Amino acid sequence: MRFQQKPKPFLDASRRDWQFEVFGWLLRNTGGYGKFLENPLVLPTEEFFPDRGMKGHAGVAALFRRTREHAGMEDWPCAVEPAKKAVPANDEAAAKDEAPAGDAPDRVPVITYPRGSLEPIALVAHFARELSRYLVATFDEPAPGGENSIEPAIELATVFVGFGLFMANSAANQVKYELSEGELAHALALFCLLGRKPPESADTHLNPHLRKHVRLAALDLAQYETSFRKLRAVAAALTADRAERTLPTSVG
Repeated sequence: MRFQQKPKPFLDASRRDWQFEVFGWLLRNTGGYGKFLENPLVLPTEEFFPDRGMKGHAGVAALFRRTREHAGMEDWPCAVEPAKKAVPANDEAAAKDEAPAGDAPDRVPVITYPRGSLEPIALVAHFARELSRYLVATFDEPAPGGENSIEPAIELATVFVGFGLFMANSAANQVKYELSEGELAHALALFCLLGRKPPESADTHLNPHLRKHVRLAALDLAQYETSFRKLRAVAAALTADRAERTLPTSVG
């Protein structure tokens, strides 16, 4: 008789469990599992980003507008501008320091992007992460793990709203994230399995070595159906009044 070998753990138990906890936190504060099912797996294709041929700030603004739409935040007051000083296209920390999103409750966040050479995958990831920062800033419930976990939780939120492929591919290109490539690949697999999307849906556009990471993560995660059932049972924590929360209405 042959016994099926149990998949090797892709992440250690504490990091895997924390990702499940963060997804639960995000579900509770964004409308529950039913709302989550509306989040697409965003891909770098013409279907998602049809504004080809646009250059300069107009092209970047179009990319930002599409990113907002796919994140479900097209109605959230927000602006995009080039950074005041030149920073490397892969220097996420410098770009964020220029004008962090949601830095004051009565101001419209201004998300900046680096001047000069712009790589679209990293740029979309940057926009999606700063929009996710804006999103989680509206939560009353603190992120699992406390204050020290807020930055990696924001990166998981970026995967949660549909931009896991962009985050994983950017991490492979030396963009500085709190989460590792492996952790982002695991989060992408979690996103796909939770939304009942085939994990290989992103294969065509993933960096080759990340395809294996996502497959191995999905095999490991398949053992935790009880955890997935708990997430799928999550309803929104917000009341109707909270869902209609007041957002910033002015710049400056």
